[in-house]
Amino acid sequence: MDLNLLNLFATIVDAGTLSEAAVRHGITRSLVSRKLKELEATMGAQLLRRTTRHIELTQQGRIVYEHAVRIAGEVEAAQLAVSTLRAMPVGYVRISLPTGLSSLNLRPLMADLSRQYPDLRLRILFSNRVSDLLQSEIDIALRVVSNPPQDYVAREVCKVEWHLYASPEYLSTLPEIAQPNDLTKACYLCPPCEGPLADITFKVDAQRKHILLEPKIQTEDFSFLKQAAVLGAGVALLPNYMVQEEIREGSLQKVLPGHEVEGPGDRLWILTTRNPYPSSAVTMVIDFFRRELRKLIGDYSETRNPGLR
Repeated sequence: MDLNLLNLFATIVDAGTLSEAAVRHGITRSLVSRKLKELEATMGAQLLRRTTRHIELTQQGRIVYEHAVRIAGEVEAAQLAVSTLRAMPVGYVRISLPTGLSSLNLRPLMADLSRQYPDLRLRILFSNRVSDLLQSEIDIALRVVSNPPQDYVAREVCKVEWHLYASPEYLSTLPEIAQPNDLTKACYLCPPCEGPLADITFKVDAQRKHILLEPKIQTEDFSFLKQAAVLGAGVALLPNYMVQEEIREGSLQKVLPGHEVEGPGDRLWILTTRNPYPSSAVTMVIDFFRRELRKLIGDYSETRNPGLR
């Protein structure tokens, strides 16, 4: 059943003539007549009796008219409900965050978000993998990568810097680490790497130097890596934004501070599936995270990108 035919039929009845119905729909009278015959053929019944002066509903026509009016009302209610959802951030938003962000104090941000939008409900998962967002039922994923996957819409948030960190107590047990090669004397803690050896890339004065080390601990949980470094388990590769409190407290210090280290990814991105009609809730959360995390993590960057400020 073509709902447009029912809508046109209701207009014919309300208008009282085929000519007036044609004017209201912006079509010709002959097309209105043809569409009415099409609807009657679909129903298998005569719906209107027409004279030169007026139209009269048959018994079947009155039944169809009553249903057409109800259907038109339901369609209008559905459109209103959808437009309301677009206008106000209401409902659930499922977010996947990198494990390293769990170390940031996100509670004030989440509290502020909840106060601004009381009808918003968040489900937050922590993961570093870029999985199938649609299959995993994820609306928004934040990921630290250099090149975001092309299957998704990617919005850059800010630059992410990486360094090597260790506790002063642990470093006091080692000979001085003044050059990358000196790291062979230390236990290396890092994200998962391919193969038995980790390839660390240093950059000094535009020159790259590669060091291969056998990791002592590998894990995707960066909070675990940081805690292991604080407890003296070794030298950990961590994003800069994770260790600010430990640096202030003195429980961690930078190793080889004059050397720039390449991490698993150099940018934080917001990833979403391609959707030409995203809900207002998803759009609002994207804007919120992009604005607030850019300020929060960008303040920890030693080489800020002016274009992101």
